[in-house]
Amino acid sequence: MRYRTKLLIAAGLLLAMSLSAAALAYWGVAQSHRYLTRSRIAHEQLERQLQLSRHSQQLFKAWTDTLLTGMTDRPLGAAYLNKVIESDLSALQDLSEKELTIAGSEEHRAESAEIERLADIRREYQHILDQLAEVEQLRSRGRPDVAWQNLIELLRGGLDQKLNELIEVAVADETAEVLRIDADAAQLLSRLERISQIHAALAILTTLGLLILLVRGLRAPLADLLAGTRKLAEGDLSYRIAVTGRDEFAELGRGFNGMAADLQAHQKALEDAHANLESLVEERTEELSKANESLRQIDETRRAFFADISHELRTPLTVIRGEGEISLRGKNKRVAEYKHSMERIVEQAKHLSVLVNDLLFIARQGAGAAKLKLKPIDLNALIEKVCGDAKIIAHDKAVGIRVANGTAHETVVGDPARLRQLFLVLLDNAVRYSQSKGAIEVGIDRSDGKVTVSVSDSGIGIAPEELEGIFERFRRGGNATEMNEEGLGLGLPVAKAIVEAHKGTIEMRSKVGEGTTVLVTLPAETEGGQA
Repeated sequence: MRYRTKLLIAAGLLLAMSLSAAALAYWGVAQSHRYLTRSRIAHEQLERQLQLSRHSQQLFKAWTDTLLTGMTDRPLGAAYLNKVIESDLSALQDLSEKELTIAGSEEHRAESAEIERLADIRREYQHILDQLAEVEQLRSRGRPDVAWQNLIELLRGGLDQKLNELIEVAVADETAEVLRIDADAAQLLSRLERISQIHAALAILTTLGLLILLVRGLRAPLADLLAGTRKLAEGDLSYRIAVTGRDEFAELGRGFNGMAADLQAHQKALEDAHANLESLVEERTEELSKANESLRQIDETRRAFFADISHELRTPLTVIRGEGEISLRGKNKRVAEYKHSMERIVEQAKHLSVLVNDLLFIARQGAGAAKLKLKPIDLNALIEKVCGDAKIIAHDKAVGIRVANGTAHETVVGDPARLRQLFLVLLDNAVRYSQSKGAIEVGIDRSDGKVTVSVSDSGIGIAPEELEGIFERFRRGGNATEMNEEGLGLGLPVAKAIVEAHKGTIEMRSKVGEGTTVLVTLPAETEGGQA
C-alpha cells in the first residue's frame, strides 16, 4: 500500500472522528436546547396554572362576598380578574400548543390530553361564571331571596370544586412534567458525558494507533535511506537498498539504487579513463623514449653517414686530385702517362656519380618522388642477364649461380635499369658473403597477381637482432663487416627504395651459418598491359 493511501486513510479516520465529535456535540446542544425549552415551557405552564388557581379563587371569593353581604354593585376588580384569568388561559393554551410542537411521539398523547384538560378548565370556568351571572341577574331583578337561595345551593354543591380539582390535577401534572423534564435533562447530560468520554478515548486510541503505524512505516524506510546515504558518503557505491512493495519509499529506494548504479558506472568510467590515460601516457612516454632513441640513433647514423660519406668521397677526390697534380707536375709527359691519369680520374668520377645517384634515389624515394622509366619487362630474361654478370663476380670464389628449373616467363612493368641494379645488388651481396664454392639459387614464382623473385645463398647468414635494421642506410651486420671490410651499407637501402618505387615489397630471411634468402615481390603485368 502506498504511503499516500495510508495518510489518506489516517486523515479519513481522523476526519470521521472529528465529524462524529461535531455531530455528537451538535446533537447534545440540540437535545439540551430542546430540554431547556421544554423545561422553560413547563415552568411557565406551572406558574400560569398556579396563577390561574389564585386568580380564580380571588374572583369567586369576590363574587360570594358580594352576594353574602347583599351589596348591589358588582365586586370590585371582577372585570380585571376576568381579564387576568383569560390571559392565563390564553397563555396556557399557547404554551401547550408550543409544547405539543416540540414534544416527541411518546409525549404527544400526554400533551394532547393536557390541551383537552385546559379546554375543560375553560368550560368549567365559563360555567361557573354563567351560574354566578344568573344569581346576579336574579338579585338585580329584585328577587334577592331567590338569588340568595340559588347561591346557597351553589355553595353547598361546591361551586368551584370541580374547577379547583381540574386546576390541581393540571398543577400536579405540570409539576410532575417539570420534574420529569429536569430528570431527563440530567440523564441526557450524564449520557452525553459518558459518550464524550468514550468518544475521546476512542479518538485518543485511534490517533495513537495511526501514529504508531505511520511511525513504524516511516522508521524502517528512513533508516534504510539514511544507511544508504551514509554508505555513499563513505564511498561505497556498490551498496544497494533492499526494495519491497510499491509505495513511495519503494520508488525512492529504486531511485536511490539507480543513482548509486549511475555513480558507480561513472566512477568506473572515470577509473577506466584514468587507467587508459595512464596507459596512453605510458605508451606515449615509451613512444617518445623510442622516438628519442630513434632520433639518437638517426643522429648517430647521420654522423656516421657524414663520416662515411666524407671518407668515401675523400678517397676518390684525393685520387682525382693526385692524378691531376701528377699530370701537371714537371715537364711534359708522354701521352700514355696522361691517358693513365685520365682513366683513373674517370673511374673515380664514375664511382662518385654512382654513389651520389644512389643517395639521391634513396632520398627521392623517401620523399615519394623517385623517377622511373617504366615499360613491360621480361623478368626472366632480365634475371638471366643479371645472373650472367654476377657469375663474373663469383668466378674468383667459385660460387655457383643458377636459375631454378621450370621457371615460367613473367612480365612486369618497371624501370629496366633500376631492376637490373636491384637484382645485381642482391646477387653481389650473396656472392660477397658466401663461402668459397658456395651456391646461389634464383627462383621466380607467381601468385595472386604478384611475381616473387627469391635469391638464396648458403653464406654466413645474419643474426636475428640485426635483421630489423638491415635495410637502413650505412647499416652492415657485424659478421658481414668481419668477412668483408669493403662496402658502404648502401646496397640494401637502394634495393628497398627500388622495390618500393615499383609498389612492391622486399623481405629477408636468414639464419646464422645457414644462409640468407631475399624475397622481392612485384606487381605482375595484367592482361590490359598495366601492373
